[in-house]
Amino acid sequence: MNPLLDVDAMTESVYGGDVVRALLYASAENPGSHVVRVAVASAEPGRGGQVHHHPRTDETYFIISGSAQLEFDGALHDLGPSSCVRIPRGTKHRITNTGDETLRYLAFHIADADFGGAVEHVKAG
Repeated sequence: MNPLLDVDAMTESVYGGDVVRALLYASAENPGSHVVRVAVASAEPGRGGQVHHHPRTDETYFIISGSAQLEFDGALHDLGPSSCVRIPRGTKHRITNTGDETLRYLAFHIADADFGGAVEHVKAG
């Protein structure tokens, strides 16, 4: 499975062309998934997360600035500004800053409507 989303193909003009947007997530795509948490995340050069998975949440990363490498189920993907990836729950992953500037990205966690807890990070073994 390739986690990379083609943001350009998802981009459309709305409001008579006054706004251009890419719809990264809509609850209709995943019935029952109505809780969305968004975090602004950053990592300094050479830093990043450990390989882990989320048993109860799907995750989407949108890279704002910097460059990174995503490890996704053992495969490596290079990311740059405007890259977007979708990580289904249970998928082992990690993101690492591979550039020489601070990596900044949005991390969306998407959970079922009954989700009421903190996002669980399970270290992969």
